[in-house]
Amino acid sequence: MTLSAVERFSTQVVPPQRRHLFWREVVAEAFPGMVAHVAEGIRADLARCALGPVGLARARSNRAHIDRIANRDGRNILFHLQKRGRLTIIHGDHLTTANAGDVVMTDDSRPYTVDVSDGNECLILQVPADLLGAPLLQHDWHGRLLRGGDPNLAFFDYMLRGLWDQRDMIEQIDDRMGGLLVDAAGILCTRHVDRASDVAMPQTPVEYALANLGDPALGTALICDATGLSSRAIQKAFLRLAATTPTAFITERRLVSAAEMLAAGDDRRITDIAFDVGFSDAAFFSRCFRRRFGVTPREWRAGQRDAAQPRFA
Repeated sequence: MTLSAVERFSTQVVPPQRRHLFWREVVAEAFPGMVAHVAEGIRADLARCALGPVGLARARSNRAHIDRIANRDGRNILFHLQKRGRLTIIHGDHLTTANAGDVVMTDDSRPYTVDVSDGNECLILQVPADLLGAPLLQHDWHGRLLRGGDPNLAFFDYMLRGLWDQRDMIEQIDDRMGGLLVDAAGILCTRHVDRASDVAMPQTPVEYALANLGDPALGTALICDATGLSSRAIQKAFLRLAATTPTAFITERRLVSAAEMLAAGDDRRITDIAFDVGFSDAAFFSRCFRRRFGVTPREWRAGQRDAAQPRFA
């Protein structure tokens, strides 16, 4: 195995107005297929090295949103060990959020999005998939979350941090250390398979919205807080999963729920129904209802009752 010197990149050496462009170039070069969407004056740095085919990196960044296309030149499994902040992986209809002490895995042969919180620090181990062995590759590791607190993960953390702390003397590190990291990563995967029932099913932003329609505060900001995603990621998730914006989706689902209650013969005051489905202003509810259904809530209720009356020849 071949050892490499440590490469370091920092936005601090670039004028603030060019930092976002510089960081996009750094991310794209370090992780082919990645496109970083970041603020103009972002503060971020990346250091990386390699032990033969095994890559090791530390990324520190303010909030960022990163898209990655599928790698067509090989396949690597990446282990993201979260040190500070939150890291959310979005793939297909699923999202997985890692907090400090957790590990979230990605398969770079498949596309995904990374949403990075402010004050973020992450250690990244990149392992060529074939080094993990065929039995483990029978499982889908994309977006898998390994919760902190597992002693095996704690030992993996200890090994990764210990090696990273010696990065300035990496040329003196025995090349077999890369193999030890692969073995430790494989043990984590095996433990995860053995404890598959412990894995929490991720909740998409749309699922969160559906479960909390009755909360008047429900909106993009609340969904961001609940899921750990940025506003941009929430908007993209709703467009992908519901083909609309969060606000339009929430309003539509609330109006449909209210219409169903009125049609079902719910005799409560219309204001009470409006509040029950999540509206905080009865007049606003009535305007939205009329715009959606062409009649007022009262007319809708009356029309449904008339339609339910028996007809006689």
